[in-house]
Amino acid sequence: MRAKARTLVGVLAIAMAIGCSAGKGESENPATLDGSTGDTSGDTSFNVDGLSPDGAVELPATLTGKVVAPEGTIPISGALVYTSTTAPPPIPDKVYCDKCVKLTDGTPFTTTKPDGTFSLPTFLGEQYLIVQKGAFRRVRTITATAGSQAVPKPLTTLPPKTDKAKGDDVPKIAVALGAWDPIEIVLARMGLEAKITVGGFPAKARVLSKDATGFAIYGVQDFGETSPYPSPDKLLSDPAEISKYHIVFVPCRGSSDFDSTPKCGGVYAGAAKSTMDGFVKAGGRVYVSDWSYEYVRQIFPGFINWKGESSPIGSACEAGGGDEAAKVEDPGLAAWFAAQGKTLDTVKDAWTHINAVNPTPDLDPDGKPISVTPKVWVSAVSKPASTSFEHSCGRVLYTTYHTQPTAEASAALEPQALALLYLILEVNVCVGPPVIK
Repeated sequence: MRAKARTLVGVLAIAMAIGCSAGKGESENPATLDGSTGDTSGDTSFNVDGLSPDGAVELPATLTGKVVAPEGTIPISGALVYTSTTAPPPIPDKVYCDKCVKLTDGTPFTTTKPDGTFSLPTFLGEQYLIVQKGAFRRVRTITATAGSQAVPKPLTTLPPKTDKAKGDDVPKIAVALGAWDPIEIVLARMGLEAKITVGGFPAKARVLSKDATGFAIYGVQDFGETSPYPSPDKLLSDPAEISKYHIVFVPCRGSSDFDSTPKCGGVYAGAAKSTMDGFVKAGGRVYVSDWSYEYVRQIFPGFINWKGESSPIGSACEAGGGDEAAKVEDPGLAAWFAAQGKTLDTVKDAWTHINAVNPTPDLDPDGKPISVTPKVWVSAVSKPASTSFEHSCGRVLYTTYHTQPTAEASAALEPQALALLYLILEVNVCVGPPVIK
């Protein structure tokens, strides 16, 4: 007796929405399949025993493998894996509204489990094998033979940089260099193409703008250093500049002046407001950490309230930055950590705190009024610590803590940095109402 499974023909979203549901904002159980944090891992358009949906055709080949990050070991959960006789359409080279679209009826597909593994029944012969998570995509040809066939690891490793001639796509990423949160180090260690060097005073691990080819760094780290890009402020305030990218990182920046009322300055450039709002509405993704919170509070008001916030810029900056007890709130993220034998029970370098996330009136990707409630991925001291929300066709992700503790920029990636990889992939997937209930 063959086990029965859901049959889903022509209803797969190529890139998953992390819970966009018309009128409900971010849901807890995403309903599309590429990049799922829900319970859809392993679904195929053909039954898991290799039968077509109508039971008339048994697929003679089964491809098995594991999808991993560009660095080669970190598993990718909820990645879409499918085969096709034609190559997928190109991913645009600049910001765009990535609405969820459907595969052709009858396309063999599956999604990876939390440990990155998959099993995909398919047809015999040469065909394209497409591995995709949002705008991270690798396309290669493969010749499927009868029976079970292990897919070579290079075919299922997400690419380190865009090379469309080879079939490799990586979202166009820009980092507005911060003062405290070494996001460029984390991206390099995740496998995006970049060279890590040690230098400066005091000496520290860093990635110079000229040494990052898998992403762009706006800003310099040494006196006399030159950059192929303009200043971070131009990136964040010039619509023509920011529209070149899919994801923009604004890591912790600013300087402190702590007295009886903690505060900090230099954490926000007001000229960024209309530019960044327009970027996200057009489909851009923005990641902000810690003291840079004003890029969320000022530009996307209402979604998040911070401890200590008042009208002055920098009012919610706090002293501290110590370790805090953490809890993973998202089941998909928890399962992904468990599959690696890891946990995220502590976060480090948290210099701000969230009081609450709030339902906020907004517009969906089609311009229709909705209420959006930010999704909480991780909490710390019983309050939201990592949260994201949709804004028209794009998304905003904010964390109260540094991606990687500043003092540990030369150390192995902390669990909180690994969580960022997961969240980068999640917020990069498509937007739209659920396709599969």
